Amino acid sequence: MKFARPLLIAAVLLVAVGAALWQFVLREPVAFADVATAYAAKQVCSCRFVGERALDSCLGDFTQDISLLDVSENGTPGAETITASALGIVSATAIHQPGLGCVLRP
Repeated sequence: MKFARPLLIAAVLLVAVGAALWQFVLREPVAFADVATAYAAKQVCSCRFVGERALDSCLGDFTQDISLLDVSENGTPGAETITASALGIVSATAIHQPGLGCVLRP
């Protein structure tokens, strides 16, 4: 019981520091990565499967540096998808629907 109070104080401080870190440092980069992965997945999917271009050619269309994004393709007929992920934390997948184009998978 002697250590319960210091452990509780340490836990509260750790939660407070984590919340402050999230609020002031990490929230915007994670939100940006969320938007960037979704945009890249949709654009590359449309370029690759609707425009019928090579994946490398589609990646060259971006004016911003997307080197931190990992873009992969699943070209299985009927389930053609492009997945973009940022540092393995945030990812988005776009699926090609013939006759409709590409849409982000929820």
